[in-house]
Order: sequence, then structure tokens, then C-alpha cells
Amino acid sequence: MTKISIIVLTYNHAVFIRENLEGILMQKVDAQVELIICDDHSTDNTAVVVNDVISLVPENFEVKFFQHDKNIGATPNFYFSMEQVTGDFVAFCEGDDYWTDPEKLQIQLNFLRSNPDYSLCFHTAINISDDPEINETLFSKVEEREYSAIEIYKHWVIHTATVMMRSEVLKSEAKKITLREPDLQYFDTVLFLAASNIGKLHGISRKMSAYRRHEAGLSAGKINFKRDLRHNKLDQIIGKYYGGEIKKLSNWQIFSRSNLNFNILVKENRIFAALKFLPWLLRNRIFIYNWMKK
Repeated sequence: MTKISIIVLTYNHAVFIRENLEGILMQKVDAQVELIICDDHSTDNTAVVVNDVISLVPENFEVKFFQHDKNIGATPNFYFSMEQVTGDFVAFCEGDDYWTDPEKLQIQLNFLRSNPDYSLCFHTAINISDDPEINETLFSKVEEREYSAIEIYKHWVIHTATVMMRSEVLKSEAKKITLREPDLQYFDTVLFLAASNIGKLHGISRKMSAYRRHEAGLSAGKINFKRDLRHNKLDQIIGKYYGGEIKKLSNWQIFSRSNLNFNILVKENRIFAALKFLPWLLRNRIFIYNWMKK
């Protein structure tokens, strides 16, 4: 029988994890489900809530709950979770996000079964926020069509909780080469790009999950210099592996991000911090030249 592995990464999500798991356990799907929950040594009551919710699960669910004895970080925790996958397909839902449609898994499974040339499909997600201007808006506008690798890289159109992919992606050469650094700022889009190496990517317009936007989230905040330095490293890895138009885009993103931060830090007289962005600017001299001509 078909098996779907679901990866849930959690850390101090006691106030969110119940809604996350209930959205998963409500799924009606004609497949076995392997629920892989990886708690990165939470210091709140996350484990208590998880154990309470998983005490009773549907017959087609098998739960694997891992609790690290020390905090290893989001990216290493993700690497660990992928090693536990035994399913034919993989879906994701980080501990502070949740699924809103009980047919989500079935809809995506039906698509991938019927379209063997596709390695990944994703759908629309809504934002959940205390800010009324953001709350219930779309994370991105997803159309019913094929998406290119450069589209998803340029626009970050795919939210992690919307994805189902073939587990072959986890064994691909692209995944092995681009997803091995323990301190990558983000790991989801890199994995989606790896999926594009073994098949096509399809968008589904139906809204089936929620992205909770809050200050504790991995991508929260406006300007974060340490985060942006790590983001540069991520873009460098992507550009080096894929080359072509993706490399051009990665170089531009590194330059524009570094140039912005460098100028802000110089104006604030934080010279030592500014110098950390200088090597990234020098590696992209062509963009400095074009920028200075304007």
C-alpha cells in the first residue's frame, strides 16, 4: 500500500502544536501515513501536548516521535527527519503551521499518482497573523499550472506546508550536494529545487494550509544581518550547483542583499559588521560595476 511520510519539525511550539497535529490527523487519505515528529529539545510543554494528541490516532497512521537530548538547530533537525522517511511520498508541516483541508493529502496524492513525470506539487496557503493587514491574506498566488525552477527560486512561491513530493527527491544527487551544510538559513526552497532535477513542479490553487507569521518564526523580522550572511551562503550553494540563469539570479541576490546591509552598517558606523559583507560584494564585482554605472 502507498505510504506518505509527514515531517513535523518543532521547537517550543506548545501553543501551536496541537492545531498542527490535529490538522494532520484529520486527513482522509487512501494510504498509510508515517508521521515523523522531531522535537529539537523544546524547553516548554511541546512534548506533553504531542504525547496527548498522538495517544489516539487513525488506524492508517504510524507515529514516530523523536526528542533530541540537546538543541541541534533547525537545519540539522530537518536533515535528521529526512533520514527517518520510509514512505513513497513526503509532505511537510512545521510545528507552528497547520493544514486546513481534510482532503489535502488525497488531492496531492491523486495528482502525483496520475502524473508520474511530476516530482512535486504544492498549493495555496493563507497567512495567519495578529496583524489584521496580513491575517488571512495569501502567502503567494498559486495557479493551476507547471512552475519552473527559476520561478520558485526567484519568487519563493512555495510554502513548506503546501508540499508533497516523491521520496526519490531525498535520494537525488542535487539534494545530497546542496543540502549538507548544517547552518543553512533555509532548507525548504533548496529541496524544492532538487525536486525540479528529477521531475516537474505543479501548482494547485486550492487553499489547504495556514502559515503562522509570528516573531519567533524562522523567517520573522525585517533586517537581520547574521541571517542575511547565512542567506548569502545559501544562494552561493544554489548558484554553484545549478548554474545558468539560476546562478545569475543568485549572484544578483547576494549582491543586492550585501550592498543594502553594507550601506546601512556604514551609516551606523558599525564598520566591523559592514566588513563582513565586503567579501560577498567583491565576489560579485560585475554587479558592483553595473551598479556604479547607474
